[in-house]
Amino acid sequence: MSEVVSIQFTQDQARMLTGVSVESVRHWRKTVPYLSSKTGKTGRFTFPELLGLAVAHELVHSFGVNIATLSTSIDELFRLLAASSPASLEGTIVFITATDVTFHQEEADGLGKVPAKPAFMVPLAPLMIGIQRHMLPAMPSVSQKTLPFPPEVVRSRA
Repeated sequence: MSEVVSIQFTQDQARMLTGVSVESVRHWRKTVPYLSSKTGKTGRFTFPELLGLAVAHELVHSFGVNIATLSTSIDELFRLLAASSPASLEGTIVFITATDVTFHQEEADGLGKVPAKPAFMVPLAPLMIGIQRHMLPAMPSVSQKTLPFPPEVVRSRA
């Protein structure tokens, strides 16, 4: 029996969890070498790869970036995320420049070390929370109604 290393998501699930359109994924597979293997119905995504899709989606929709322009950096982003565990990514901020990607941990007193070159900064925490919220929707809290009589201690004659 083969061992499951991590949960894997289908392309439909990945698109639903990250908000990326079918056309975007199709285009990104042509421009980002890491994604070229994620084709057809057999293509599966891990949670770190979902984060990569979410970061790319954020770059496109927040900054109007053409992914083909940053394909080398986005490819490196996916490779760095694949080598990371989801727990180690909490509190991480991704800096994406034209040529490389770096991860920095958010520090209590600020960002800490930042790149010297112009870079896009994407915090992973909101993206992780958004994906997790889709995966595990919050259940409405049910509060117990007050009892019409106070509880009493019952003792037995044992």
